[in-house]
Amino acid sequence: MKKIVLSALLLGFLSFLNAQSHFSTQSHQALVTNIEAVADSTGWDTAFFSAGEDGFLIRWGQDNQGEHYQISDVGIKLIAVAPNGNDIAVYETDGGSVNKVSVWDWKTLSRKYQKNFTDSITSLKFSAKGNYLIIGTATVDGAIFIRTASWTIVDKVKANTSIVNYIETSESEKTVVFYSPAGSLSYFNLLSGQLKKKFNVIQGLTSPVMFNNNIFLAGIKDNSIYILNAFKGTTVTSIQAQNPIILSNNKDKNFYYLEYDGRNNYELKMLEVQDDMKISNPRLVKSFRGPRGDASICVGVKHFGELYLGARNGAVYKADTEPTSTAQNFVQITENKYKKIYDIDECLKDFFFLADDKLYRSNYETGIPQIVCHTQGQNQIISFDENNIILWTKSSRSPVIRKNLSSQTDEVLFTPKSSLQSLRLFNVSGTDYLVVIESNSEVSLFDFEKKTLKEVYSGTGIQDAILAQNGNLYVAKSAATNPQVPLLCVNPDTLETVPLGVKGNVAYALSIKDNMIYGINLVSDENGKTTYVFSFNIESKLLTNILKFSNEDSDVFTYLKGGNLFTNIGKNKVYCYNISSKKRFAYNRSSSIPVDICQNGNQVVILNSNGSISWCSPTSQMLKADWYLTNDEQWYEF
Repeated sequence: MKKIVLSALLLGFLSFLNAQSHFSTQSHQALVTNIEAVADSTGWDTAFFSAGEDGFLIRWGQDNQGEHYQISDVGIKLIAVAPNGNDIAVYETDGGSVNKVSVWDWKTLSRKYQKNFTDSITSLKFSAKGNYLIIGTATVDGAIFIRTASWTIVDKVKANTSIVNYIETSESEKTVVFYSPAGSLSYFNLLSGQLKKKFNVIQGLTSPVMFNNNIFLAGIKDNSIYILNAFKGTTVTSIQAQNPIILSNNKDKNFYYLEYDGRNNYELKMLEVQDDMKISNPRLVKSFRGPRGDASICVGVKHFGELYLGARNGAVYKADTEPTSTAQNFVQITENKYKKIYDIDECLKDFFFLADDKLYRSNYETGIPQIVCHTQGQNQIISFDENNIILWTKSSRSPVIRKNLSSQTDEVLFTPKSSLQSLRLFNVSGTDYLVVIESNSEVSLFDFEKKTLKEVYSGTGIQDAILAQNGNLYVAKSAATNPQVPLLCVNPDTLETVPLGVKGNVAYALSIKDNMIYGINLVSDENGKTTYVFSFNIESKLLTNILKFSNEDSDVFTYLKGGNLFTNIGKNKVYCYNISSKKRFAYNRSSSIPVDICQNGNQVVILNSNGSISWCSPTSQMLKADWYLTNDEQWYEF
């Protein structure tokens, strides 16, 4: 694929122009959360979009090829496709403090709008003509309206809607209806903003949807489907259903849903709207054999005569609604063709690439992945010397192992007492040490000569730690814990702790070269939250901010090599900052968000969130290639 050079870097406004998507049949790498069909009137060869907990949006074409692009490093909970078929609104959340709604232009893979929320989002919908994006929030204020022409919040209704989990507008956009799980169905005049009518209806419906020209509203509660007359606010009928998945939308005359027995049997059923506006009993349209357990179908949509379905393991399926007398199989359109690379490191003139159960050695010039050894499922690697590596597992109590690559023998260095969060190798005065962080609460040093593990600092909110040539340990932490500073110095021998003059809420992602520490610092004040890349001189105690990102950004890396400081601040690109010249540039990104980087000579390799790698140069903005490791252990290049 042709690579496009990014001409400028502006951290205050992170551009996504020149980003590239990836076409393949690869599935999501986690649960599929949303599927939304695209109207045929767009003229695109597009069937539907899927979104997942892996932060990926995938546009699936009629040829069953998916255009993949990762927009978030947290899960996507809700999506809404605009009537133009191009703009996609997305709700991203980590289930805690991160609650973000953004709108993306799919043709340019650029972000058109973004707003952070303090509370969770309960619904997301474009109005019928696309003039408004309507966002339901988990607050008493309820829904907010954003005018898409200017991406500004506008006052469209004259009362608080409370929490709503379903929104629909009329085709003329003169009326909007909200369903609240508190038990109300409310209609507002969008020209005057006044409440037109409000019904008290059944509470607690999930997955609500209107159908038959918005005459009826259906939702799920306690393994039953309830049908309401939306014009009267009355309950028309309720039917029992096993693990139902609602498939219909407001364009359907009749109501379709999928029932799952918990094994591998699925039934497509229909409730017909009869001439007298009564609802029929459930009618079996057809039966399917499908995935079960952790791979079972969890979300879907009906689009004309097609069904588009997503599974808990990330797979995507298709089927049709044509009645049959025998059970059919869902057609899986995804296929996992690639191995995931979990970690990278240097290896003489090459690089190490750690996958599920094997370690590979390769470089850009040869393009041949050579199997170095088999592993036991570890997800992190440290290159120790020419013949030895260190293997460990992040967020685990599994033993830390040194493997001799010549003899293929393992040596257990130590077993952590609690969850291992970080492991870093340093050499001070000819002696090798591992800096160990367990459960973000304890920092220890492993001495390779003495084969001892010594606790040197304990506390809460520990983020990172490095060992300097002066023998001192520098710990990055949350300033919310004592001592209330984000960076401190610890003497490993005396255990004396000295707070350093760095202001901020939390520091993390430390790197060190000579007497200079580099890292990330989050500062929060009355103007908002700002994330900085900083340098700190150990001798002069001088703090200098190098790069600035005007938002909160956690779980970022810094990496020092050959006079360059690399960081993925802002999450969507890797930036290269030359320490001497103070010049900087940004690498164009692949379809997946970068999570790590390694330089060896004049080769730079970026590890992406989906397990692919990107090759580039320490002096050029252009990416040379994106590589995926196939299941038959070959590099596949895009």
